[in-house]
Amino acid sequence: MPRTRATALVIKNDCILMMHRVNNGNEYWVLPGGGLEDGETLEGATLRELKEETSIEATVKEKVLDFVDDKGDQHVVFLCNYLSGEAKLDENSGEANNKDLNQLYDPQWVSIEKIKELTMYPIKEKEYLLNYEKQNRQEEVCP
Repeated sequence: MPRTRATALVIKNDCILMMHRVNNGNEYWVLPGGGLEDGETLEGATLRELKEETSIEATVKEKVLDFVDDKGDQHVVFLCNYLSGEAKLDENSGEANNKDLNQLYDPQWVSIEKIKELTMYPIKEKEYLLNYEKQNRQEEVCP
């Protein structure tokens, strides 16, 4: 059954907040986000998932990307304004309490220019970030 994934794009000092994942030996990167809970808005799900996965507080600024992937899942990406917090798993999140050694969840700030070197999913989100990098190139240091 197709699902909707609400995703946060948080940019701070020319760095993007990413989730480094290892899933059964497959290493990749994603923007923080996840599915909607009953009665939740896209924006609400975005901020909840962001807090759970990264401990970052933010506000939603605008929707920047909305597409359906090959499996029929909808992906909605919101540009968010960083407010506070350090990139780490929320202690109470399912990701932090996962005891499966074949699973890794590691939120990190990644330089926009390094995005091109990463295996990132979905590809359309990576393409968006690469285009963003071309238009907004700056020389900053990630936190």
